[in-house]
Amino acid sequence: DESDKAYLRKLNSIDSFSSLSSFSSSQTSSSSFMSKSLSLKPDGSPDFKNDNKCHICDKKFSLTNRRHHCRYCGNSICEDHSIKRSVKEEGKKIRMCDNCDREIISGEIKDEIENEINRLQNEILLVRELNERLAKEHSEKFSKVNSLEAELTNAEKAQKQKEQTLQDKLNQELERGEKARTDVDELRRALEQSHTCEREIGDKCTAYEARLANLKSESETLRERKEELINQVEHLTNKLKGSLPLDQIKMVLCPRCQQKLNQTYRPFSMNGSVLEDEGES
Repeated sequence: DESDKAYLRKLNSIDSFSSLSSFSSSQTSSSSFMSKSLSLKPDGSPDFKNDNKCHICDKKFSLTNRRHHCRYCGNSICEDHSIKRSVKEEGKKIRMCDNCDREIISGEIKDEIENEINRLQNEILLVRELNERLAKEHSEKFSKVNSLEAELTNAEKAQKQKEQTLQDKLNQELERGEKARTDVDELRRALEQSHTCEREIGDKCTAYEARLANLKSESETLRERKEELINQVEHLTNKLKGSLPLDQIKMVLCPRCQQKLNQTYRPFSMNGSVLEDEGES
């Protein structure tokens, strides 16, 4: 749980404390060596040493390689090893060598490490108290775990019985579902057959309707033709009323003309009888 994780983090902090302590001791020794090597004036400024070579790289000074002095240790250094500057309390930047820069940084790190050591010591005390409390809680939790395991075993047995009951019910429902699925398939097939028959009947009705429309059109055409023929017969009848009778005309004509006249007159007489019959009906 969360308390155990916190305990492990505290143990890791103790390991880091031991490594920081060893690092702090080495930094303290180097700082003491630095303070012993300095020779300061009464006003606190270092004595400048006029060496012929650089204190760091042993490179000899010349016209091109000028001598500089570190404002912290007073040693003679070249331009390459006195690039860094430090700001005093007055706000003025002063020259410093690489060694002093490292020593200043080491001092700052030392202060941070001492603060971290004090913090870790306080944390160690808290970890010890936490360890005792966790040991007590561990024993209490162990007894609770045993009781929970027993309850869990009983709950598992009851759960298995419930699962078996539910499995039996599920099998029954699956059988019912399979039967219902079969019935639905049969109904679907019957419905598809019904739709097929309905489509066939619809197609037949459409064909019959088209045929009926054609018959109506033909009937209308025949009716118009009938009315046209009736008008023609009436027109011819009106013309023949003022002419000679047909028998007198036949007596004047030769046999050949009489035959042609009979062939010409017969359709009109037949149409006239037919039209009269249709008009009576």
